[in-house]
Amino acid sequence: MANSYYEGTGVLILDRVTPVIRALFSEFALDADYPGNGEAYIALRSDSSPSWDDLRETLIDLAAPLGFIPSPDSITPIGEVLQVLGKHFCAGGNAALASMIERDDFGDAADLKDLFLLAICFDDGHHLREIRFEGCWRCDRPRLFELGGAGHYMSHEFALDSASSDAPQLGPLIRSALSSNDFDGAGIVVAREALRLLAGIRDVAHRDKVQRAAIWKLMEGLVGQGER
Repeated sequence: MANSYYEGTGVLILDRVTPVIRALFSEFALDADYPGNGEAYIALRSDSSPSWDDLRETLIDLAAPLGFIPSPDSITPIGEVLQVLGKHFCAGGNAALASMIERDDFGDAADLKDLFLLAICFDDGHHLREIRFEGCWRCDRPRLFELGGAGHYMSHEFALDSASSDAPQLGPLIRSALSSNDFDGAGIVVAREALRLLAGIRDVAHRDKVQRAAIWKLMEGLVGQGER
């Protein structure tokens, strides 16, 4: 029987590591001193998967100085702690945070995207701006398509996920279209990828402006070719 594993490393781009950052990312093997210069190391190991249960305890510790006292007779709902912290950091108007607080089930693993949202809402001077993270899958045996990697980028302005499987999946689609002179079909695949990039721009007005700029650049390329 073959076993599969997922591991990854990345950095937080921020001003400094604060109690909020330690509470949120300590289970990601946080190293505040490496590599330095505004970057803090994080890692995900196959033998240690950060969970919401672990995060619950660190969040309770973070909320304790604010007067939050968990019930000794029951498990404290994560949403209850987030509500206390959200009020303290004046983040009550954040729709994404409000939606998270209302969750009935947080599941097992703590997602980096969720942690980024919490860090942005609970800014105690860390000023987290970006997360850059790369992960990979590995298997005890070299089974077909059970190895691969992925990259993740998130910031307040833009987010992007990519995988090593993108090329093997997109390549045949474009080749098939080109080999049958289906240029419209190839164009649809290329446009779909461009729209995927544009979807990562969080501000709708900015997204529209970038889309227009990209269209003009492509048109300029066609005009330039015609002139030659």
